[in-house]
Amino acid sequence: MILQNNKALLCFLSLLIGFTLAPVSASTLSSFSVPNSDFTALANRINAVEPSRRTFDQTFQLAVANWRLGQLKTAQTLTNQLIKADFELGDSLYLKGLIHLTEVREVNVFKKIGTAKKALKAWEQAIQADPNHILALFAVTAFYVNAPSFAGGDLDAAKARLPQILALDPHYHQLAAGLIAEKQDQPERAEQLLREALTDGPDQVIMLFQLGQFYYRAENYDRAAERFEKLQDFPLHWHHPVPSMIDLMRGMALKKQGDLKASRTLLETVRERAQNPGLKAWAEKELAAF
Repeated sequence: MILQNNKALLCFLSLLIGFTLAPVSASTLSSFSVPNSDFTALANRINAVEPSRRTFDQTFQLAVANWRLGQLKTAQTLTNQLIKADFELGDSLYLKGLIHLTEVREVNVFKKIGTAKKALKAWEQAIQADPNHILALFAVTAFYVNAPSFAGGDLDAAKARLPQILALDPHYHQLAAGLIAEKQDQPERAEQLLREALTDGPDQVIMLFQLGQFYYRAENYDRAAERFEKLQDFPLHWHHPVPSMIDLMRGMALKKQGDLKASRTLLETVRERAQNPGLKAWAEKELAAF
């Protein structure tokens, strides 16, 4: 039973990891981008500044960089400093939730459920601090949709969030409703809603990525690969899926599609260039399965 629960939780984590990477209107989250998604360079640049002379914005950016690089303890320490200082609480608590979510892969089987619930708690606190924080609100909804019931999944609780999301952003409402429809085994309705969520704004990256993941889960690998390939044409900000994550998903779709040469090339690129050790390991696992 423990092994089955562990597999279900890891499956949920892989689903949710993309759902929580989305932009928000708050200044901290939208105020900086990372050239070439090079979080190592960002961390090195800020680490060169004496801690006592860093601004809160720099501390936030450094926390993000450490999270992206898999340095989760450091990321959590920096984020806790921001929360203690009451710095942009909605944003800081949202980031804390992301770090906890990533930790689910790191902790032992007996701590996975508790760690996942810490992520949910942080996002709920972010909403309390900033009721207009669409990012945290969507993360909570996605958690309820995708988490197994033993870890706190609750489809009714997810549906109850829809009016709040609609009041803040109709595109995220369609996205959330599409995820719920997919969970209810309504694939045609889910696809319709996810396509309606597409926007010409900065969130286009998120909506395309989610649509690509939907097609991948539906085993429509041609369409999935097409959506992931389209993402190469968009500028990526720090909160978007990193290029290695996009290439990983595209490589996996191409592998399922049967284009093994192109798939191997992409996965080898991810293994060589990804800055996050988790993505490197994921690519290595996919390559080992050839």
